[in-house]
Amino acid sequence: MEAISTDAVYVGLNLPPDIVAEIDEFARTEPLHANYDPNGPTFSYGEVQRGRTPDGRSVALGGIREPCRSPAVQAVVNDPVLRSIVTAYLRHTPRQITTILHWSFASDFDEEERRKRLRHHVIDYHYDVSGFNFVYASFYIGDTDRYSGAHVMMKRSHKRKPLRMLLGSASASQEDVRRQFGMDNEIIIEGPAGTGFVQDTSCYHRATPPTLRDRLMLAVRFIN
Repeated sequence: MEAISTDAVYVGLNLPPDIVAEIDEFARTEPLHANYDPNGPTFSYGEVQRGRTPDGRSVALGGIREPCRSPAVQAVVNDPVLRSIVTAYLRHTPRQITTILHWSFASDFDEEERRKRLRHHVIDYHYDVSGFNFVYASFYIGDTDRYSGAHVMMKRSHKRKPLRMLLGSASASQEDVRRQFGMDNEIIIEGPAGTGFVQDTSCYHRATPPTLRDRLMLAVRFIN
């Protein structure tokens, strides 16, 4: 896809309402685990209030194990249109596929608490290193905007990173990323339930911490 090659993202995939509804129902009834404590006690979506479980734990993210157990999730992974986009970009049938389905809970946690105690590091700009060639397909399962965990990215930052950004940490401050690539390349991806985008996540990207509404997102990682 030319858009992914040039900008690192293609926005324009949309899931049908019945698939969205089925994934939403699945995610509301499955046991969840805290991202920082994957083997700890599970909880259900309905039990979480402003990022807190009934036993008093603070949770920024709640993950679902093996989301492909849902036929609707599996249908997204196997969708021929998505597969054709991915294969065209990777120039190879992906050898490894990982599926992630998790809730990001609206809360009043400050950014330092998210980073240090809750291990919610994706609120900071970073790029992924997942093999020689890889791409993500992400789908909002609920209406999503900048107040409910919208994805933020810096277009064209998957190429021509200076050496200082390639050595050491894959994370960088918002100021540094904006200075290097220009604010005109920064976009916030917002949209109604079902909105999807395919992204080369070797670009700089981050998630906005949800403050008003919870976010449910399905992400599928394809690795060459």
